[in-house]
Amino acid sequence: MPADSSLLEQCFARVVHEAGPLSGRCIDVAIASLQQAENQGREVAEREGLANAWWRLQQQRDALVAQYPDRLAQAFRQGDGGSSLSVPAPLSGSSFLALVDDNAVNESLEAVRLQQALMPVVEQALAMVDARMSSLIGLETVHVEKNPIRPSVFVRTLRDLMSERESDAPVRTLWLQHVAPPLARELCTLYERVALMLQNAHVQEAGYRIRLVADGAPSRPSPLAQEGPPEDDGETSASRWGSVSAAPAGTATPPAADFRMGDLAREQTPLRHGVMRAFLAGEGEAFDAPLDNGYYEQVRHELARVDGHAARPPLDEGAIERERTRYRDLPVVERPARQVHGASPLSAERWGVYAAPHERARVLLELKHQADQVSQAVGLDVVRKLVDQVARDPLLLAPVREAVVAMEPALLRLAMTEPRYFGQDDHPARRLIESVAQRSFRYNDEFATDFDAFFEPVRAQVVALNDAASPEPAPFAQALSSLQAHWSAADAEGEERQKRQRDALQLAEARQELANQIAWEISHRPDLYNVPGIVLDFLYGSWSLVIAGAQLSHPEAGEDPFGFRKVIGDLLWSTRREVTLRQPRQLFDIVPSMLQTLRRGLDMLGKPPEETQTFFDALLKLHEPALKLRRIRAQADHAGSSGRTPLDIGEGDDSTLHDTLLAAATPEQQKPQPPEQPWIGQRERAFAGLDPMPVPGTEEAGVGDRSLAEGAETPAPMPPEALTDLLSALQVGGWADLHSGGEWLRAQLVWVGTNRNLFLFTSRGGRSHTMTRRSCEKLLSGRWLRPVASRPVVKKALEAVVQAAPRGAPRHDAVALAD
Repeated sequence: MPADSSLLEQCFARVVHEAGPLSGRCIDVAIASLQQAENQGREVAEREGLANAWWRLQQQRDALVAQYPDRLAQAFRQGDGGSSLSVPAPLSGSSFLALVDDNAVNESLEAVRLQQALMPVVEQALAMVDARMSSLIGLETVHVEKNPIRPSVFVRTLRDLMSERESDAPVRTLWLQHVAPPLARELCTLYERVALMLQNAHVQEAGYRIRLVADGAPSRPSPLAQEGPPEDDGETSASRWGSVSAAPAGTATPPAADFRMGDLAREQTPLRHGVMRAFLAGEGEAFDAPLDNGYYEQVRHELARVDGHAARPPLDEGAIERERTRYRDLPVVERPARQVHGASPLSAERWGVYAAPHERARVLLELKHQADQVSQAVGLDVVRKLVDQVARDPLLLAPVREAVVAMEPALLRLAMTEPRYFGQDDHPARRLIESVAQRSFRYNDEFATDFDAFFEPVRAQVVALNDAASPEPAPFAQALSSLQAHWSAADAEGEERQKRQRDALQLAEARQELANQIAWEISHRPDLYNVPGIVLDFLYGSWSLVIAGAQLSHPEAGEDPFGFRKVIGDLLWSTRREVTLRQPRQLFDIVPSMLQTLRRGLDMLGKPPEETQTFFDALLKLHEPALKLRRIRAQADHAGSSGRTPLDIGEGDDSTLHDTLLAAATPEQQKPQPPEQPWIGQRERAFAGLDPMPVPGTEEAGVGDRSLAEGAETPAPMPPEALTDLLSALQVGGWADLHSGGEWLRAQLVWVGTNRNLFLFTSRGGRSHTMTRRSCEKLLSGRWLRPVASRPVVKKALEAVVQAAPRGAPRHDAVALAD
């Protein structure tokens, strides 16, 4: 398919937009890391080198941050035109060493190490981007080297930019060493966002291509030789794989005389996994051989046996229903997966005539009797194997697996015209099964009404496909199109709501990040001496947010659109009692407009009055001595004019000034402390449809669900490493079971904060769940939040069919990634 240039440009714009802040955070962490290394260094020369490195990096920070986005944008559009990060080999070659000095070699090696250090951190998120980006630029299979935003582009651009800004190679080497960890984390988050952006744009994943690689053994048994009783095709080791490509030229194929036709005629095939692997890979001419008379005679025997099963009384519908509802009363996270396999009896009320296993077997054998070539018979066996594999997949709810089993007759008919169609990841039948499976991951309860609303159209389409009895893929494409249209209509409102929620959280995060910077700038003002702690808390917290919000909403008006920065000086001056008592008139002149500005800024931000009332009460107490002095002087002037004795104009009772609220800021209060999560106003939450804030003091702000663990026993402490693994398993687009409001909900993680300090989940009906990292860890530790594994279902089943080997048997083939 042609590349979607507009969406690709949106991806570039998104990455370039975030590149500046991303590089700034990486450099800041690298500077801190270099400083820490300097403090821990023992050798004087080492400490001097580290100090020189961080000082120079600090000097170049702004230039690097400013230039990095533009250079990245240029690199994206140049494609592969950039220089390679790999070191010319061998390093020991005299011709190479004659041209490159040790510093250049070390720097190049550090750049390679930097890229290698990124991969373990970004691998999972990058795989999603690689698959969707390959599809976006028009490739049918994944080509990681053609991903325009691959890690090497970021590393190469940063290295080249550093080389331009710093001429000392050892210094650049230190920069690259210490920038690696933060760059890995930042790229991981960035790739998650890009993957979600492409997913929301309905960009399909391209498939990974695999090929057969001969092991060089002197001889191989016939791939169609019988291997004895089939073994369990459980999980097998595999790599990243989708479709199957042809074997390399020269791979030996068995002659037609080696086929055992009787094995192909059976209902339960005993064929080796290697046979199916070679078949789907298009290996050899043996699969094009015609079927012999012995094959057809065996098929007729098998059909007679199946007819004998048909004479048996059918399984009682009541027994099927009892088995289906056996564990209904258990919580969904405690229900055992109901067993389903290719020969399972299904409900005739739901699936019609093909609910009976012998009816599905009859279709298989009748098609085998109609087959002309070995490829058709093997293709039918591959379909049956894959159906059985998907039916046993415990990640899927039982009704979804039953739907695949019930679909088997329609899937078998396709194999007569396209025997190898399951090896094509873009085939409508394969896409239909995968799409239904992936859609089903948003449900965790087969008895819930929302699952019924999803599943009933699926059931109807399966029945219609069986009724159509077509050997062509068009009905599958029509069924998928119909379901996707139904899903898109159902998702439209939810996608808009999710967009508002993500936009609100991203705005809050950007505002909080800018507010933290503003608070840090305020903390360096020279007029903060002896300021009460409550005033500093207000300036570092609410007022920094006010200034940040004004700058973000009115970027064209500069750094102080409404004079919110300017009022800080008036506020600090008004709190200095030794000054205001000497200049009360000036205080009376500035206080009204100052209060008006403060109120207006807080109202624009959306801060409710009750959140800042304590501050304004304290401010009134700070101004009270001057107000009191004014009243006394007014009384004195009045007494003098009337001939009465003037009152004492002393400073009066100042006991209120000793209130703890008015105490001077402690050393801890003088330093702004960034909050754990961004502040989000109630108005913003209501507009975006985010969950409401909890009652203050009962839960962490942002969790919004106080019933998650009510009535539960306190779990045993979870080891930190296990908790870290669970937290890292939470990736954007992934699913989890979340206990909320007395029930277990299937929730999707749709957004993660830049520093992974805030998480947004959505569940049934578009309900949102925002939580801090601390809350998330608490829920994971208490098992009230349980990540749910999800993966490509058909791809995994295909791997089990073509890659598994009998236990203890030697492997004569290997599976390798193809470029």
